[in-house]
Amino acid sequence: MMFPTRRALALLGCSAAWLLAADGGAYAQRGGVEPCRQGLLALIVMIDGEEQERSHYQSTAKTLVETCGPPTKQGAPAPSAGFDKGLCSKLSLAMLETVEEGKLDSPQFAEKRDEFAGKCVSR
Repeated sequence: MMFPTRRALALLGCSAAWLLAADGGAYAQRGGVEPCRQGLLALIVMIDGEEQERSHYQSTAKTLVETCGPPTKQGAPAPSAGFDKGLCSKLSLAMLETVEEGKLDSPQFAEKRDEFAGKCVSR
């Protein structure tokens, strides 16, 4: 279990790295491995801290969905009825594992990202 202060510092570090790496929020550009990794780490910390209702979680999640991995080929999935912490944690960890395996641009990453978008990001 992480102490609140340590969690806040981890979140701050991951968020700062994510914001710097996200190129000022340029949604049109696809993110690289490191910006996507930092974004996923920030999301994992926020999910663990149950911060999914905060605007920073939502903006980080939307940026990650819009910029990481191959472009989405279909329309945006409909958001789910409620936030499932266990499922969203599992999906974000699965995306991170895929990135760590060097498969950011793979269909496997896109599938996990799109499921995350539909179940863990408000519209």
